[in-house]
Amino acid sequence: MEGDRPGLLKMMRAKFLFAIIVPITISTSLAVSIQGNFDVIGFFLALFMGLSLHISTNVYNDIYDTKQGSDTSKSSENEFSGGSGVLIEDPDLERDMFSLARAGLVLGLIAAIGLLFTSRTELWPLIIIIYILSVFFSKYYTAGPVKFAYRGLGEIVVWIGFGPLAVLLGGVGQNVVFHPYMISIMPITGLTTLFIVWMGEIVDLPGDLKAGKKGLVSRLGLRRGMYGHLSIHVLALFNLSFVAFLIGPFTILWVAILPHIVLLPIIYRKFSDGLNEPKVIRDVSKLNFSLYFLFSISLMVGFILHIFI
Repeated sequence: MEGDRPGLLKMMRAKFLFAIIVPITISTSLAVSIQGNFDVIGFFLALFMGLSLHISTNVYNDIYDTKQGSDTSKSSENEFSGGSGVLIEDPDLERDMFSLARAGLVLGLIAAIGLLFTSRTELWPLIIIIYILSVFFSKYYTAGPVKFAYRGLGEIVVWIGFGPLAVLLGGVGQNVVFHPYMISIMPITGLTTLFIVWMGEIVDLPGDLKAGKKGLVSRLGLRRGMYGHLSIHVLALFNLSFVAFLIGPFTILWVAILPHIVLLPIIYRKFSDGLNEPKVIRDVSKLNFSLYFLFSISLMVGFILHIFI
């Protein structure tokens, strides 16, 4: 029945759009603290551009992972990995999915043009580069012939897209880009997104191997992939510590470490107890998402409060 078809929010995987809100909020807050004023229009244009392009990325990812057999009815059962399952439930929605992905690219372009009017002229080439790279990564993260995610390069693309590119996008909205403070936060937002992407690869490993999706976890194997996941968390904490010391030793940013202190030992205790048990890995993926969410919220609150402290 028509009323039972997946809705727009499911098609765009709306809950994962939080991943682009985090870096743009953080970079905007830091830019405001650097220059002392807030460009409201610039912020909303940057956010709108980021959200539009992220929607396109999510939808293209769903389309091509389903076509290539990586996303299946089984992988979509886990809400923190796999795709939305929209095309698995209703293959006739493929045309609508393509239209949605292309609409995101067009809306992103409109926002980019808007940023040209609110930013300094010397930043125009940067805005164009951000848009072109984002569009390219959006489709070819999973689409052929490039298929970054199938060649062990997807993790690098995710880090670039949600790290340096997203931070630069937020900075462009405030006309602050290559300040040392802005450069210092470029790694961490890409790393936080990798918390989810890497764990998703661990959960989806059997299906990815069958479909020939050779991400880094597929190449490393389950146990080394687990240590790779831990390394990403450790790198994020090192980056946080560096930024905190750079901004000021008594910054409220140190609060963001607390979710890791509480949840990371639990995650790896569960991992070590049942690495090859699907139920354990699903439970760990939920804890990992909670850690990602709490860490990201703590970062956003910390950087926003830094404006006033």
